[in-house]
Amino acid sequence: MKKVSKDLAPIALPHGPPVESVSEYYKSLMESARMVKKYPVWDVARPTPQVLMEQARRDLMEADEKLAHKREEERINRQTMNAKWQDLRDKEMLLKDSFISFNKFIRENQEKRERAQRKMEADLEVLERKSRETDAMRQRVTEMEEVRELMEKQVKDYTVYEDYLMSVVHNYPEFKQPLDVLNRYEALAAAKNTLADRQERDLEMLESARQEIAALTEEKKLFIMGLNNTLADLRWRYDQVRNRVIKWELALNRLEETAARRRAELCHVRAAVYALYEKISRQKGLPLDAPRADFEQQLVVVMRALLELRRIHRIAQRRSKEKYVLEGRCVTFLRSTV
Repeated sequence: MKKVSKDLAPIALPHGPPVESVSEYYKSLMESARMVKKYPVWDVARPTPQVLMEQARRDLMEADEKLAHKREEERINRQTMNAKWQDLRDKEMLLKDSFISFNKFIRENQEKRERAQRKMEADLEVLERKSRETDAMRQRVTEMEEVRELMEKQVKDYTVYEDYLMSVVHNYPEFKQPLDVLNRYEALAAAKNTLADRQERDLEMLESARQEIAALTEEKKLFIMGLNNTLADLRWRYDQVRNRVIKWELALNRLEETAARRRAELCHVRAAVYALYEKISRQKGLPLDAPRADFEQQLVVVMRALLELRRIHRIAQRRSKEKYVLEGRCVTFLRSTV
């Protein structure tokens, strides 16, 4: 006959419709969730140093993996940013070169326009001067024709003066004949011609001086144009030198920023070393003999402390292994005796 085991916790079926038992069901679920679950003592993991060390090693490996992943991301981001910065620098240099070439092109066009303008003005002045001279010559020819007509008319009209000269010779005894009157007139005319020649020479000297002044002015204009070309060349060289100076100033600023950042990192590292040295010295009860600026001696103390901790860690690890082996042997012995 088969033995029927008695159910120590039989299932109690609710009486009544199921809808009315839903609230009781959810209430029991919430109470069971709030109940403290206790496990047997033998199911709880013993916090041995080896387990803690393995857990710490696992956490360290996970942290190293995350750190390596972050470093790889940082390296990729840094390469991307460096490529973008290099692209921006290339575009900046290309823009500077285009500005320089465009400025040079505009300056050359301006100089050519100014030279053409000056040449056009000089040609217009020469044309106006020649036109004025032509008009003056035409006016003079017209005047000379008028004078010729007037002289011919006067010759016809002044024949009466011959009779007058004869009357003068008869009336004035110093003139023996009309030829003396004419000689006197010729002498006065010669004096007038002499004065006219002197005046003509003076006018010629004045004209030669004016021509020399014009030649000197033209020579000075050419000299000034040469100086302007030299000045334009010097300005272009100045622009090139200024661009190079700006480039090296930017490089110097970047170097100064890098040096300042490295200096700040060095200051932080020194402060951390000094804080670690001070903490280790206080924990060991050692005096603070090393000056604050002597970080090499501080690093020696910190390295010694780290070596001591490493040695202690090795001893603890060896002892934990020995303890684990001893416990294993004890368990084996107990099992063999049982």
